[in-house]
Amino acid sequence: MPKIKINEKYIGEDFPCYTIAEAGANHDGELKKAIKLIDAANEANSDSIKFQTYDASKLASKYSPKYWIDDKPDETQYEVFSNLDGLSNDNWKEIFEYAKSKSVTCFSTPFDEESVDLLYSLDVPAFKIASADITHIPLIKHIAKKKLPIFISTGMASDEETQQAIETIENEGNDQIIIMHCITSYPTEAKNANLELIRSLKEKYSKYVIGYSDHTIGTNIPVYSTFYGATCIEKHFTFDTSLTQSPDHKLSLDINGFRQLVNELRLAEISKGSKIRDNFESEKNAIKYARRSIIASRDIDVGEKISKDMLNIKRPATGISPKFFEEIIGKTVKIRIQEDRPIQWDELNE
Repeated sequence: MPKIKINEKYIGEDFPCYTIAEAGANHDGELKKAIKLIDAANEANSDSIKFQTYDASKLASKYSPKYWIDDKPDETQYEVFSNLDGLSNDNWKEIFEYAKSKSVTCFSTPFDEESVDLLYSLDVPAFKIASADITHIPLIKHIAKKKLPIFISTGMASDEETQQAIETIENEGNDQIIIMHCITSYPTEAKNANLELIRSLKEKYSKYVIGYSDHTIGTNIPVYSTFYGATCIEKHFTFDTSLTQSPDHKLSLDINGFRQLVNELRLAEISKGSKIRDNFESEKNAIKYARRSIIASRDIDVGEKISKDMLNIKRPATGISPKFFEEIIGKTVKIRIQEDRPIQWDELNE
């Protein structure tokens, strides 16, 4: 089974579902909020927290319209992102040093090569490639060359685009890839989540770990994704869903919501069980007392020959199984059998 190690934890089918608290730019460009998000992710029991690192002037033109719907239709992407990229390189250094001091796994999605180099210099354990950049082959190459684990989201991507992105990473000698099913719609409606694609990714890329980057509201859909094979869940996260500067706050889980997600993922894991039905421990009493056995319909004396009218089939299953009903017809009794008691093999002659 494929597996990827991020710091001290593995991601793969044989391990608990790995969680990423996607803080993105929910720091609103403020160092204090970024630090608070790290503490909040830790409190929410997430395995990791992830930010987004970019320079708005390198990300979007000043005339780039938004691809999401909100109450500011005339605002451009550039205007949104320029209000959120206020963290300096020193701020990012402080953020990652703080996360390390708290033993919190922290990484980020870089949107330009300078951000890749900055994050690498800060000793991040992994990179994330956003769905929107799955066709940005130069950026993917630059990230892949760092030889760190790479989460890559497949939102909006055709099969060919996904294949090319993965081959680009492989061609740089990097096979530490976690492929994340994703739908780039904010928020994603349940009917559009298309979780079946997780199975398709598992079949096509069987040597890689498959996860799910979720944009639905609530916890149900990401939990369901684990039954399709997702072994890693990325979910937008904030410490306060009432904040408004970043458009992601209202789409995010807060501490209690994310903790609920983690608890539900653990419940989903223990309820999966095995493909082979080989453990009946929890059903042992039911097997014994809910099933039936062959019962004497009246007292049967020693030497009598068993006939159908002497028998019933009732609970419990502490006597001869009903499947031997025809087999015991005609056998003689060697020990007196009391009415309404299960018949035992040692009460009958051969």
